[in-house]
Amino acid sequence: MIRRLIAIIARLEQVGGVLASILMFAIMMIVVGDVVMRYAFNRPFSWAYDMISLYLMAGLFYFVLSAAYAAGAHVGVEILYDNLPGWARRLADVVISAVGCAVFALIAYVAFGRAEEAFRVGDVLSGAIPWPTWPALALVPLGAAVLASRLALHTLASILNVLAGREVIPLGSQTPHSEAFE
Repeated sequence: MIRRLIAIIARLEQVGGVLASILMFAIMMIVVGDVVMRYAFNRPFSWAYDMISLYLMAGLFYFVLSAAYAAGAHVGVEILYDNLPGWARRLADVVISAVGCAVFALIAYVAFGRAEEAFRVGDVLSGAIPWPTWPALALVPLGAAVLASRLALHTLASILNVLAGREVIPLGSQTPHSEAFE
């Protein structure tokens, strides 16, 4: 059951990666177009900075947040962890993923409320184009919820691994310390 749920989360992360790639391409095309318009025609895109900074960069970040965790790409301090015995590393994995799950679930909950409020009141940025803020704000709970789900499953799998004293459910590269199960 946990393996099936991990596969579903992995599929969501793949979709997020594709969307992030599309957003990265869009950012590149907008920047190139803006540079050409600025220097060739003295008519830069007035909307480029807001579009990129408000929507595209936020999407790029939050669509790959969970996938980065799954790949073991987040910054970590390993000096203490690497010096723990195997059983203590397995226990540390449980604590770290449980705390991370709680934090990102709270972020998702609070951010959802903020995005819903921005949608309800019609919140917009002041400027040449009144950009609605809710689409960018909605990316936060989306990305945080996928990561919280990944961390919840990681916590359950880590608990099973602690109880068994070995890696029963492989956590893959999200736990870059495969020696924890020696």
